[in-house]
Amino acid sequence: MLTASILTAPSFEPVTLAEAQTHLIINGQDDYINSLIKTSRIMVERYLNRSLMIQTWTAYTDRWCREFYLPYAPLLGVSSLKYYNDAGTLTTLAASNYFVSTVDEPGELEFIHDFTGPTLQQGRPNPIEIVFTSGYSSSATETTQQAAVPAPMKHAMKVLMTDMHEHRGQYVIGSVANKLPNFIIDMIHSYKLYNF
Repeated sequence: MLTASILTAPSFEPVTLAEAQTHLIINGQDDYINSLIKTSRIMVERYLNRSLMIQTWTAYTDRWCREFYLPYAPLLGVSSLKYYNDAGTLTTLAASNYFVSTVDEPGELEFIHDFTGPTLQQGRPNPIEIVFTSGYSSSATETTQQAAVPAPMKHAMKVLMTDMHEHRGQYVIGSVANKLPNFIIDMIHSYKLYNF
């Protein structure tokens, strides 16, 4: 199983400041509303195991497999696969050794039929690193990325922002809470991806 850490956070959010202010019926307080937007996106993404807006991740693993299923779909592409060889040197594996499939979810990196994984540095935790990009749109424009995110996810974010605003004592704004309320889960549960 892969673990992953964010390398490049999204440049944009699925819900604009103006949309959030309209939904919350609040004028001004831009910093506060922006923190609600970001926190709600991260909470929705974590629950769904998805990337709503374009972002770059590094996935780590400790052994070669026939294929790697990459987390935080939808997968847009793989930038590199690197590994620490037996001498401890970080080495890039040529892309001709694998195929990347973005058709099904989660996205997949599969090795060619005669691939044999090089020897990895012994004792090094997670010697294989896969850098990949995910999100609903690869466009560089904010409006195109926002339009690609399914409407139920954006609506769930707005409702979550309302809940965080009205129940401030239950949330730490600007941080990431661990659990979504059940009424929000009901809106987006059909989009959830599971890790096995």
